[in-house]
Amino acid sequence: MARASARVRNPAGHAGLIDNAIGLVSGLFDYIETRTALLAVESKALLLQLVAVVAFALGALIAVVFGYIFILASLIAGIAHRSGISWTWIAFGAGLLHIVLAVVCVLLAKAKLTGRLYPETRAELKRDQQWLRSLGKTGPR
Repeated sequence: MARASARVRNPAGHAGLIDNAIGLVSGLFDYIETRTALLAVESKALLLQLVAVVAFALGALIAVVFGYIFILASLIAGIAHRSGISWTWIAFGAGLLHIVLAVVCVLLAKAKLTGRLYPETRAELKRDQQWLRSLGKTGPR
């Protein structure tokens, strides 16, 4: 009942510190709630877009692989026809060539990975550890 009489005396609706703090917190939670709802809607749309992009990329990859296989088969048949050598030997040679290329690619990738990852960050963290150890040795006991 005291609240009702306070409102009558204060027609502008100004409240005390606690009411203002509650209003501020309530407003912040409302703001966060609306932003989270907006983020959820946009995330769902982005996820659907990302799924579509991945599906199209996978379709393109499958088409390229089949195209490569058909081109390779045509080349093998053409070389076999022109040279008079059995197509099985030419296919065997093409298979060996692809295996050699794959091994070279793996070796090149392995050579690229021999270096340490993030060398500057590792050095900085090592300096931080040394500094912390030096603080422990020189600090008061």
